Amino acid sequence: MHLLVLLAAALLSSAAFGQVRAPGAGGSKVRPARVAAPPAKGAAAPAKTAAAPAPGTKPAVHELFAVTVSGSITDAEGLPLPGATVWNPSTHEILAVTNAEGEFTLNLPTNAAVTLTCGYAGFGDQQIKLRQPHRNNDFVISLEPTAPKVPRAH
Repeated sequence: MHLLVLLAAALLSSAAFGQVRAPGAGGSKVRPARVAAPPAKGAAAPAKTAAAPAPGTKPAVHELFAVTVSGSITDAEGLPLPGATVWNPSTHEILAVTNAEGEFTLNLPTNAAVTLTCGYAGFGDQQIKLRQPHRNNDFVISLEPTAPKVPRAH
């Protein structure tokens, strides 16, 4: 059933442009499109291929929109960490650097799932996993200091 709907949609879109590629030999021949005649008087109207969603329900297709992520990065005591970075671990692109109050804001082009990493020198990194971010997202990220490396005696 779905295949028939897709095939009909493809034919109708081709008919809208007035031509259809003929099959065979690489599809190089172009012939005029055939448009179906309207139904005879008294005939049942063709069924609609897609119904509008019921009121109050979410559409089946996920809506894409830009996302703003903001927040502050602090140490374990709640003190701001100015100069902390937020980056995309898959591309290693730095997306934001915190200001003097440890605050950051960044814009993502889409609300697709993404993982962000926050870090600061001398502190362990922390990841933020956004599965379906909202238009505005606000976080408070607290980083834990890493254990100092003890030099080994030779």
